Amino acid sequence: MRQFADEPPLPARPLRVALFVHAFFPDHFYGTESYTLALARQLRAFGHDPVIVTALSPGDPAQGCEVHRYVVGGIPVLRIDRNATPPRNAREEYDMPALAPLLERLLREIRPDVVHVCHLGNFSAVLPQVTQALGIPTFATLTDFFNLCLNSLLQLPDGGLCAGPDARRLNCMTCGILMRRSERVKPFWTVLAHPALHHLAALAGTHLAPLLPPPLGTDALAVIHRPQVFRAAMGRYRAAIAPTRYLKDTFEANGITLPLVHSAFGIDIDRCPKPPAPGRPVRFGFIGQLLMHKGPHLLLQALRLLPADAFTLDIWGSEQLYPDYARDLRSVAAPMPVTFHEPFEEHRMAEVLSRIDVLVLPSTWFENGPLTLLKALATHTPVVVSDVPGMTEFIQEGIDGFAFPRGDVEALAGVLRRFVEAPDLARRMSASTAYPRTERDMAQEVLALYSRFGDSPPPAVGAA
Repeated sequence: MRQFADEPPLPARPLRVALFVHAFFPDHFYGTESYTLALARQLRAFGHDPVIVTALSPGDPAQGCEVHRYVVGGIPVLRIDRNATPPRNAREEYDMPALAPLLERLLREIRPDVVHVCHLGNFSAVLPQVTQALGIPTFATLTDFFNLCLNSLLQLPDGGLCAGPDARRLNCMTCGILMRRSERVKPFWTVLAHPALHHLAALAGTHLAPLLPPPLGTDALAVIHRPQVFRAAMGRYRAAIAPTRYLKDTFEANGITLPLVHSAFGIDIDRCPKPPAPGRPVRFGFIGQLLMHKGPHLLLQALRLLPADAFTLDIWGSEQLYPDYARDLRSVAAPMPVTFHEPFEEHRMAEVLSRIDVLVLPSTWFENGPLTLLKALATHTPVVVSDVPGMTEFIQEGIDGFAFPRGDVEALAGVLRRFVEAPDLARRMSASTAYPRTERDMAQEVLALYSRFGDSPPPAVGAA
């Protein structure tokens, strides 16, 4: 199931591959981290020598040493502690020259043939500069919109979706002001973020940034310069993987000119037929982070419009990320047959999915081929998703899932009601639900990418 044609032969010799990811197991275990581990595992199965480099974020409990070494699933991991190099200003939140000496030391120790960036967060735009200076072929997988967007989601403060930074960075400045309000609970930022003022404040920031006193001027300039800094950073890659067509199109529309190859994530999971369902009540499920942009509140609001004896809902996700939001979810769920569960070990995914009839992913951002969605399809579990392209490109409407207008509670309730009113619908759809692409397929395409572009220099890099 190849995603691009005319692939060259796979590398003829074992490669030492350093995979960089912003956070990793055991404390961080979401989509990007799972992808990184899966890719490392498959590279090793092909006879290569992967090592993962990750980080603790500033503010996390310190690890007591500059670099902590441990092993996950047989893969060696090196974790740096960013508490030693916290950002001193808004520019250093994404462009941290002080990290360069440490990154160079690690790379000289690892001596990789290839660097593969799974997420630049915590390493900043400096990492590709270091790898280029050392002459190491560098590739990337774009798992979200971090390289384009302040909040990584391409989601506007009013909940709308964004196409990327505008020419004057006005949309970015507005997001930056609202982010500062949440990070720094001070009257000044509360006033600037007021709905009546934040547009004017953003306009002033984009036009007057050089004249504003620090730290305001520094913050404003950091927002304005961020897109070109990341454009230059990405220009140092030989090539990059886009797991969805929409993400590829979006990066290209925002001026990214390096070779971008669409290559979907692969899934290794028990693909046995789904166990017989009880029929009624219909068993809905939500698996993911309990965050606003993941939309579990929308699911609960929609289920309030259905008969409470016609369904059950199981929610798996940590309530520690945003405890206030989790408490609100529990409050809304209280009168309904809803059960909350802690996150589970990855090897239990097939078992968990076997206990639900329909997985619901009501995200309000674009998403990017979420692994939970693909694993549901692979285990013959029909899905209901928001009509955002990072998910809808993986489903066939009415065959293995349904889409509803993003954020529309009544429309979501209407889709869920279809399963309630036809208790055998989930069972019938399960028979036509599948996702055959494996982790091995995915890794083969990554290795083909290394072969195709590994000997060619990166594109010319413009000034940041």
